[in-house]
Amino acid sequence: MFAYSDDGQHFLGCRVNTFGKVQVVYDCAGTKRKVYDVEASNVTSTIVFDTIKDAVNQRRVMPAVFTALSLQNIHLQESL
Repeated sequence: MFAYSDDGQHFLGCRVNTFGKVQVVYDCAGTKRKVYDVEASNVTSTIVFDTIKDAVNQRRVMPAVFTALSLQNIHLQESL
């Protein structure tokens, strides 16, 4: 599941890795790719995807994701 901003500069995706952990992938203009692990065991990718659909067109994309998820008591940590 993924979403692009209206201007095409921002990409947010949601995936489940091989260990079953939900991750958020962010890319800005094809140059700044970051992967974040969802730090909660009972979170589905659908919950995260609903958040990223709303956040991808915000002025500050990742702060919008962090804020929206933290309001639901879901936290992200940058993946290594």
